[in-house]
Amino acid sequence: MGRINSPFSTILFDVDNTLYDAECGVETEMSRRIDEFVSDYLGVTKDESRALRAEYLPVYGTTLRWLQVCHNMTDTGRYMNIVHPVNLEDYIDRNHQLREMLQSLTQNLVVFTNGPEFHARRVLKTLGIEDLFTRFFALEHMGFQGKPCESAYKLVLDSLKIKAEETLFLDDKEVNLDAFHRMGGFGLLVGQGSATGRYPQIRTILELKDYLEQEVLE
Repeated sequence: MGRINSPFSTILFDVDNTLYDAECGVETEMSRRIDEFVSDYLGVTKDESRALRAEYLPVYGTTLRWLQVCHNMTDTGRYMNIVHPVNLEDYIDRNHQLREMLQSLTQNLVVFTNGPEFHARRVLKTLGIEDLFTRFFALEHMGFQGKPCESAYKLVLDSLKIKAEETLFLDDKEVNLDAFHRMGGFGLLVGQGSATGRYPQIRTILELKDYLEQEVLE
């Protein structure tokens, strides 16, 4: 697979539902675990847990941050370990096509996730691509104020000493692309879900090279 150039020097990658198919079951399992945790922690039903999470997630970005700010939760390690499954091989296969495609890119490849670093590394190791990424920016590195807080994006850009306008950011949620766009960066939506059309969209991560080639031609 040939290597190509593009207007971007760096590509930031979300992990969950971006580097693997959103329908594989990981998100469903994590949501089940989070609902169960919130239910136990707050003493509410699982239906109430889901409703509360839906209400506060847009405000705080993650359920963890909501629990920290509004419910004085301090044992983040316990939360992280409980809600992130260990048996990722039951959901995700090693992806040789993905590895080949990523290896063909000339950009600096960086992980930017609202999950913990151990989970991101576990996902990438399962996919067989962990060694292709130069840096990992995970929720704990951002003081647990992750996407879509603008401070999270600024931390990543400042740490890498790069400019937003030279950077492509891939995520499966438009709200996470919005803040980066306001900073002058370029967002690419990944997944087959409904979208507003504010950003270019690829159905799967394997279409990334085709998108970059199109950008070069244009």
